[in-house]
Amino acid sequence: MKLPRQLQDMNVHGDGNSFLGECQKFTRPKLAEKLEEYNSGGLLTAVQISTGRLEALECTHAYGGDMPTLNKGFGAAQLDANQLRFSGAYQNDATGALDDVQIVIRGKHVEIDSGDDEIGSKSGTTYKTNCVYYKQTRNGVVEFEIDVLNNVFIVYGVDRRAEIRAIIGG
Repeated sequence: MKLPRQLQDMNVHGDGNSFLGECQKFTRPKLAEKLEEYNSGGLLTAVQISTGRLEALECTHAYGGDMPTLNKGFGAAQLDANQLRFSGAYQNDATGALDDVQIVIRGKHVEIDSGDDEIGSKSGTTYKTNCVYYKQTRNGVVEFEIDVLNNVFIVYGVDRRAEIRAIIGG
């Protein structure tokens, strides 16, 4: 029987600091091709063609309180000023097998939402990070690696931009 893998536990590290017990939610960047509608004679309907680009990468991560370590990176000038690493243990309940999922992002913290402060209630802070680097591995195998600044786009070992970089001299 096939069952989905469920996240059993996780941790997030930021700029060398562990946030074990503090990070409540980590939302990976959505991976989406940038498409453009095209229609011409001979086509029954419009088709979506690739522009050769991806949509901007954005990650959100939420914590059980204010995170001074992350706050220090807010407003940095460099596009890759902040680094985060997500470590997740996903288990298949049918087999008991565990998957080690590691995600590394580099980018810039562009939003801090501390919500409401109320006496006697839990507070939380959500951060938004615009990413220029994203790497996802599962059990040591690179599934995705996107390096925006160096024009690298790898999917399961295939660098989809290598030939283009060679042609343009990048």
